[in-house]
Amino acid sequence: MASKPILYGSHTSPTVNAVVITFKALNVDYEFREVKPLKGENQTQEYLRKNPTGTIPALETEDHKFIGDSHVITAYLVDRYAPNDSLYPKDLYKRAKVQQLQHFSNNVLFTNCVKAAYAPIFARLKTTVPEEILANFDFAYATLERFLEQNKWVAGDQMTVADFNCITSVVSMKSLRPVTKEKYPLIYDWINRMLAIPYVAETFNSEPMQSSRRFLNKQMAKSHL
Repeated sequence: MASKPILYGSHTSPTVNAVVITFKALNVDYEFREVKPLKGENQTQEYLRKNPTGTIPALETEDHKFIGDSHVITAYLVDRYAPNDSLYPKDLYKRAKVQQLQHFSNNVLFTNCVKAAYAPIFARLKTTVPEEILANFDFAYATLERFLEQNKWVAGDQMTVADFNCITSVVSMKSLRPVTKEKYPLIYDWINRMLAIPYVAETFNSEPMQSSRRFLNKQMAKSHL
């Protein structure tokens, strides 16, 4: 039996879920192996040999080579498995726009917003999110709204892997800073279009994601006690 690609990570991670959504979009079978950063499982020697940065996700290819970073992995999966290039265009300009939004997703949406806000709560170090972090959310939303003024999807006139990476962070962000149709009409419509895709909705409605939301709500409720 031919080996399947293996995805290492946690189903509660936005970056991991971007890869999960990509696998589902491509209808590619894969194996999932859980790695829990809060238990230090991403810092073991075994895992660091797979991904020296110690981040999740990591992908083990069918020929047992390793790739880290969700933005790179999602692009690789389309190049490797997709019947066409719609999710990651080969046209140099269109591909560059996707890469631009991939970097925006990683540096602004995930690192400056999601990770900055939620990491201390998951680590049980805080029960609230500082206002300066929430200000990052406002900057990110305003920037994403401008991108969507130019296109129907975040990186162009068709859905790409950049949408997968952006939506996983934005869904996490809007729990703390809601996206209203009045303030961000284009983001609001884009979120609804993304969540109308069955495999996207399925990913966000998974039991691990629901469990994660329950934990966060419980932790943050402590600030009101």
